[in-house]
Amino acid sequence: MSGLRYAKGEPNDESAFQNWIRGTDWFKEFKSEYNEEPDLDTKDYDYRAAWKAGLQPERDPYDNNRFHWPSSLPSGEMLKSAEHPTAWKEYFMRDTGVNPDALGLKTPEDATIYLKQRMGDKPTPTEAPNKKKKSEGALPKVTQ
Repeated sequence: MSGLRYAKGEPNDESAFQNWIRGTDWFKEFKSEYNEEPDLDTKDYDYRAAWKAGLQPERDPYDNNRFHWPSSLPSGEMLKSAEHPTAWKEYFMRDTGVNPDALGLKTPEDATIYLKQRMGDKPTPTEAPNKKKKSEGALPKVTQ
């Protein structure tokens, strides 16, 4: 995870972080939707590093306009752990330049099938077999 993470217990940073995050619309939305506070100490996402980098959650049109945090820092360093259930989406977007949600892809397996079809490994139902060369329209494979 991020090198920006500070040791929990640095009173000035922790207090400022807690005050800030508890005042965000994301925090309020989470509490309202799930009737509990989010786990800010989860191993799956580095909220403190996002805060230190000045990042904010944004509305996601593919998830009923709920708030979502960025998957990575502007440097490319991941804020989500490899075990985070949607970390694969960030890698897909880096490899293809396309949001998998925009394509209706819901799982890493869906993404792999999509990429194989685009690379010509298996024709789509509307594509004639061997119509495309493997190099035509190929997208890079998803890193998982």
